[in-house]
Amino acid sequence: MFLLQTPWSATDVAGAQAALGQARRTSVEQGPALALLPHADGTEKDAVTEAAVVGALAGLARAHNLYLGASAFISGDDQAARTVGFLVGPDGKVLLKTPKVMPDIVEGFTDTTAETFAAAGHSVAKTVLGQIGILCGEDVLAPHLVRVQVLRGAEIILNPSRERSDHLLKSRLAARVARAYENLTYVALASPSAVTCDGATVKLPPVAGLYPSAGRTVSVNGDESVLSAPVDLEVLRQRRMSPALNFAAIVRMNLYAPGYVKETAASRVAPKTRAAWIETARAKAAAAAKAPRPDAIDTYGVMVCQHVVHQSLTVDELVPKRQKNLDDAFDLIRQYMGRATNMKLAVFPEFFLTGPVSPLGNKLGHIADKIGVTFPGPEMDQIARFAQDTKCYMAGGVFEYDPAWPNRFFNSAFIYDDQGKLIHLYRKIHCGDAMGFLPDTTPGSVYDQYVQKYGYEHLFPVADTPIGKLATVICFDNNFPETHRAMAMRGAEVIIHPTSEPHGAHRQGWDAARLMRGFENTAYVVTAGHGGEYFLKDRNVPSARARGYSKIVNFDGTVQAEADTDGQVPLAGVIDLKALRRARADIQTNLMIWDEPAVYAAEYAKTPRGLPNNIWPDDPLGNPYAGGAQVKKVVEGYIREGIFVSPNAKGVVYPSKAAE
Repeated sequence: MFLLQTPWSATDVAGAQAALGQARRTSVEQGPALALLPHADGTEKDAVTEAAVVGALAGLARAHNLYLGASAFISGDDQAARTVGFLVGPDGKVLLKTPKVMPDIVEGFTDTTAETFAAAGHSVAKTVLGQIGILCGEDVLAPHLVRVQVLRGAEIILNPSRERSDHLLKSRLAARVARAYENLTYVALASPSAVTCDGATVKLPPVAGLYPSAGRTVSVNGDESVLSAPVDLEVLRQRRMSPALNFAAIVRMNLYAPGYVKETAASRVAPKTRAAWIETARAKAAAAAKAPRPDAIDTYGVMVCQHVVHQSLTVDELVPKRQKNLDDAFDLIRQYMGRATNMKLAVFPEFFLTGPVSPLGNKLGHIADKIGVTFPGPEMDQIARFAQDTKCYMAGGVFEYDPAWPNRFFNSAFIYDDQGKLIHLYRKIHCGDAMGFLPDTTPGSVYDQYVQKYGYEHLFPVADTPIGKLATVICFDNNFPETHRAMAMRGAEVIIHPTSEPHGAHRQGWDAARLMRGFENTAYVVTAGHGGEYFLKDRNVPSARARGYSKIVNFDGTVQAEADTDGQVPLAGVIDLKALRRARADIQTNLMIWDEPAVYAAEYAKTPRGLPNNIWPDDPLGNPYAGGAQVKKVVEGYIREGIFVSPNAKGVVYPSKAAE
């Protein structure tokens, strides 16, 4: 496809005409091609009619045999301009018309209106070049909007934008990487190399690029007019057939839906002026802010315990190795903790007491009480005492056995306060259970029973403490922005992430997603991973399955500290809650204030969408997920609905065939 940086407007397409002509000249394919223009030049004062914009795009599309996308300020009957994205076909017909949802944050807000409070109306065009959607400008930063596009079939999401250089530019670009990865889609960004506003022309950063779901981003190297980038739909479609890391199929959309429906506010009308947008934004930020506690500790140290775990390979090893692993974890960080330091929080990895229990089999309900620790229990009581002795909060991830759920165990994260009191317990929502190799119980698998027993809010606990509002997510949860957003909407400022991520080809995606969880929620993310595992029998050398990369991510999506090596690593960082709260008060930084469930709640409530609830309400000794069976069913359903397209699908025409 072709991504242009050339400025254009409905009344001046000469530059775009020349750039597209040169691009087509260098392409050996003569059939229809896909191209994306940036957001049109000028300000909202220069808004023109829809007919004028469509006419300009249609002329370019017909002249160059293109499916052509772009966005522009469109004048309206209500006296307020709005940003609208368009896709026109080679015959000049409009295939998509998509109004912008988010306000013009990067532009410092504008005298426009948007679909901020309305149910999403985004449609997807099914073309010979793939299934194409449009998200204008900042809309791609809203994870739920991208999810909705993909669940309506988008394989390529066009993102016409106008990016400017500021302290968040790199995080916004990283958002495109994360969105492509966590949805198995292409994201195409076009932003102009310059803009003329009120008679003044300024250069803009060269950022146009094509973001695949895996692999290297293809991006511009300077202020060139056009970027040519390959789109391989066959690879994407083949990847979507696999249940592994197929997040759009694994996501438990119906689990989130009741919360979104409940949070949907009464119908509101979006502002129409810059002043009104700013006033609305400040009011929303103020409403979300809470006064600090009288006993608040605003700045403190956090210690990540990158631990090397001794994996239990037999049932008889489970209990004794729990103690050995706990002793090792304490020894790794003991010297850094204590009354004389400002260290107030320590974080241990996921299942740091046992390692993953998958070598023991995929049906383990009969030994759930040996796999999982209890609260209270021998190991957890020691952690409570360690918290008391060091006057520090302790967090981490363990397999948990709760006698209220016989023959089941949960993958759980805990927080003990500095008095040794258990103040938080979260049970992992998205887990390896989806693939069947880690047979723990997730709340969605027993959803009706779980919510009846504890209530819906129990799914997303947040602890209000002197060191901030603390929440936890676990390992695989990292790839699902819905869980983090649920925690942040309940006040979470520090999201603790015990993990046991395998090292491999998906490292870039995992890390991009992690940075986004901090940026899109204006929250710290503290990731504690394993620096290796004693995994092989009779080998006293850790395996290379886990390679560390523990991180402390700032609330702007930047990395504060990283363990860039494997092995045992004590990684220290700083949590500055005053700085975080200032950022949340900044209406150009805090994206959460524009999260309106009314936009997407109905899509999440659709059935089926993602893994359904209540897959495993009975027979805890079985495993209905074995071999990824349930995810495969979702994929099959998506194919029947046309959400996913099978590789080499009958009737799908590729550019080379169209040329014939």
